Amino acid sequence: MSIKILASFLMTVWVTTASAYGWEDGDPLTLSGDGGEASVEYKPTCDVQRQRDPSMTDEEYSDFLLEFQDSECAHVFAVGDIGFGGGRVFYTTDEGRHGLETAPTDIKPLEWGCFDQSIEGAKEMKIGAGRDNTAAIIDESCTSYFGGGIIFDDIVDYNGGGFQDWYVPSSYELYKIYEVLGSHKVVEESTPCSSYPQYFWSSTEYNSRYIYTINLDTGSKVYAERGLTLSTLPIRSF
Repeated sequence: MSIKILASFLMTVWVTTASAYGWEDGDPLTLSGDGGEASVEYKPTCDVQRQRDPSMTDEEYSDFLLEFQDSECAHVFAVGDIGFGGGRVFYTTDEGRHGLETAPTDIKPLEWGCFDQSIEGAKEMKIGAGRDNTAAIIDESCTSYFGGGIIFDDIVDYNGGGFQDWYVPSSYELYKIYEVLGSHKVVEESTPCSSYPQYFWSSTEYNSRYIYTINLDTGSKVYAERGLTLSTLPIRSF
């Protein structure tokens, strides 16, 4: 019996015996080399490959995951799953490898900003438009009607689940959240300052005065003046 055949036989016996005792977990080991001087090397699992390198910035990690989702190790998501950012997946493409997820937390009620100012590039309603809408509004450096904060100042600094690539959903992205995930409640009471926390801003403007908004508790769709203080549920792409 040759050394190679003997080694193969012994490995088969070991694996069979180990399986009988439940010794089936652990990372796989593979042989490398041409068979003359083969060596055992560690093959990292998909979960290990997906882990964030400590040297990565939030933006670098986000880009890494986006590319990783096109690999054979892609995590396949279904609507309702918890996403990479800790929120809930509400839209998928590429058989679950890519899509949209909500943020794990809301942004407190704030004004939309840019009162009586029409913004070119913030009128798209479709799925996939929220990011471009948000970028166009941020570029305008809008201000508050009452002198307070606006949602597009907060979205720039928002960090949810270790990511900072969140944006304000378009009108249809916002409706899709309610349509597939159901009622989303905010634990906060209205204030005398025209605050309606159950209503959420989209990044789609109706005209220079009104914005498309949705009550995520009931699904009611309304136009809201930019000076009102409504909630925001950021989303991100994966």
